[in-house]
Amino acid sequence: MPPVRLSPGKVAELQARGAVHFHAIARLDGVDALNPDAVVPPPAGFTVADLVDALRHAAGQIAFHTPPHPDRPEGWPICWGEQVDLEPIATDGTGEVTDGMVAGYLAKYATKSTEATGHTSTRLTADTIGDYADPDGDHTARLIDACWRIGRPTTIPVPLSQRPRDHRPRPGFVQRWECPGCGTHTRYAACPTCTAERQAALDIQPTKPATGNPYARLRRWAHMLGYGGHFLTKARRYSVTFQLLRNTRVTYRRHEDQAHEHPTTGGHPAEHVDENTTLIVGTLTFAGVGWHTSGDALLANTAAAMARERAATGREELGHELATTPAGTVPAAA
Repeated sequence: MPPVRLSPGKVAELQARGAVHFHAIARLDGVDALNPDAVVPPPAGFTVADLVDALRHAAGQIAFHTPPHPDRPEGWPICWGEQVDLEPIATDGTGEVTDGMVAGYLAKYATKSTEATGHTSTRLTADTIGDYADPDGDHTARLIDACWRIGRPTTIPVPLSQRPRDHRPRPGFVQRWECPGCGTHTRYAACPTCTAERQAALDIQPTKPATGNPYARLRRWAHMLGYGGHFLTKARRYSVTFQLLRNTRVTYRRHEDQAHEHPTTGGHPAEHVDENTTLIVGTLTFAGVGWHTSGDALLANTAAAMARERAATGREELGHELATTPAGTVPAAA
């Protein structure tokens, strides 16, 4: 809030004990009334000590309770622990913590994942959770088991036979009628105007409806020990944005390719590439037929044989379940 504004950035680090450790950098900027997007220093009355005191106070005061859960109706308290270390950063290279050290720290932590805990897996499913989760196992196995257990469905789904079904009008034309909602005269069984409005309302809704279970995503991120956040988040004004970096690379590549095709003095292209121009960045060429090595062929043939065997077994089991041959008779071979 004026006359200052906080510009933070943080990197998440998964430690060996399975806890998420945050390395955050906070900068106190001033607010320019004429140019709100400008990065200006704060007023003279604000110092680094004020920022450190504010952050320490916030870490000790911010806390909340999670929504109720069948395993814990009162929810779980979430707050910052006692391990809060605040150090001023010296940009002139004379302090204990310099900007170069911080850049190295962030780069190192950004490359760490759950390998530090000894766990490496892709997203877990009902078929693979048993290989990693164990309520009586080591610390990592217990964390994965807790994510899968807490994220379980908390409601019993209604059977399909008991779910309400929307009325579906019969196909074809009917006698001309007037829609009571919008007054449209039509021979369709459903009003085309109202149907289009309902479809437009559905198009702007999220593709995945919100679930009533706030813990459901724990199963999705069980392979990350329950942490589903991004490793790097920052305020837009903290530093350069990824979008600006992408646009700069695109512009550079376009000018570089154009400079090779149309060389001019000074290394600048003769004309600018239009934003709507379709750029071909790659081509497809014929590589060959068959497998490169005998090992590749062996793996492919083995996988195909196993797929055929599974399909044949499935057909046989389905035939046993659907068989209606009376007892004592022998079915004819196909």
